[in-house]
Amino acid sequence: MTEPLTGIRVLEMASAIQGPGAALYLRDMGAEVIKVEPPIGDGSRYHRGANNSLPPEAMNSQFISMNRGKRSVCVDFHTEQGRSVVMRLLAQCDVFLTNFRTSALERMGLDFATLHARHPKLIHASVNGFGPLGPDADKAMLDGAAQARGGIIAMTGPANGPALPPGAAIADTAGAMQFALAVMTALFARERTGLGQQVRSSSLGAQLFLQMWELQHSIITGRSLTRAGAHHANILSPYGVYQTRDGGAFLFAVAMSDESWQAFCDFAGLPDVAADLHWNTGAKRIGCAGDPGSVDVARARMAEGFANKTTQQWSAFLATQPEIIYERVRDYADVLADPQNAANDYIVDMELPVIGPSKVVGNLIGLSATPGSVKGPPPALGEGTDEIMRRLGFGNAEIEAVIKQANAQRELAAAAAAALATKPSD
Repeated sequence: MTEPLTGIRVLEMASAIQGPGAALYLRDMGAEVIKVEPPIGDGSRYHRGANNSLPPEAMNSQFISMNRGKRSVCVDFHTEQGRSVVMRLLAQCDVFLTNFRTSALERMGLDFATLHARHPKLIHASVNGFGPLGPDADKAMLDGAAQARGGIIAMTGPANGPALPPGAAIADTAGAMQFALAVMTALFARERTGLGQQVRSSSLGAQLFLQMWELQHSIITGRSLTRAGAHHANILSPYGVYQTRDGGAFLFAVAMSDESWQAFCDFAGLPDVAADLHWNTGAKRIGCAGDPGSVDVARARMAEGFANKTTQQWSAFLATQPEIIYERVRDYADVLADPQNAANDYIVDMELPVIGPSKVVGNLIGLSATPGSVKGPPPALGEGTDEIMRRLGFGNAEIEAVIKQANAQRELAAAAAAALATKPSD
């Protein structure tokens, strides 16, 4: 079956999450993604993370999650041979996707002006930390820095305690989603105009997108929202996370009907809360018309009620209440075992080199006529160099020279790393 981006070819020169994550979406939708890596590879190949006792040769989680299904061409762009491979590839691609800094792209002759003059149909897509303009346009960024700059860390954590980062790399992953959307928009525009264009987005911009409602509220009221701990700063209602007697937790959103609110309060042992006129309608309970002055009291009483019973007791009761919007707070083991994720192919099985049978996050977008699909494991470093160079018209001698040069540089880097590891500390 033809997929939405079948026939589209993407040259990716990107590392870590934001750039590769966007290219991953394009790959799932059918594009061919050729990942051009330096001799030592994308640095995320070597990020082992926590609790990792896998063999050193096993691929690591960040690289697996962002690069499945791609091809890898390993060249040193700073050599004449490597540069010729990239330039010949660009002539056959629809999208050049990168998270290199603008200054680096200009030095390499890979900036938009240079490439657009040569390849007017090429979409030049670049993403960075803090946006393409302004004093920090070329400033280095990691995920947490964009979170801090964009305000989301200030809104996360206990109301009367320190600000805390969210538990995921949401700046880079949100940036990847927005970047992929931008590339898709440019591809659609090219269908109408016949021309490529420059596409730019950033992690900082993605953070603002994630908080548009909260930021807008702060703007129009003239008062910044502040942390509310287990609750949402702009929802003045019982909405929030509550702990059970045995250490579990539930996100309670709203009891939509008066009957379900009464049933909840009865089960929780809160008859006085059920009778409280501050919360006797659905609009009040979702924070649209409630009394801000009684919010803290209602939340405290609900915390008492949840703490009266176990997680299992609450699960059994809430399952009987379709008019209550809630969810048990689940850890990663729960998420991976959730039948809802399996039913939608959000989590799928994959055979990974060295690791063996595993699960990965799948293609999360459903299309009825031209669905995308998960294409397979991530590539070994340089696995596609020979084949893709032959497709570009390079001869045996040129291919051997590029591969030999990359291998030599990789060996030098490995030797330097080994020497550094054995050097006595001062």
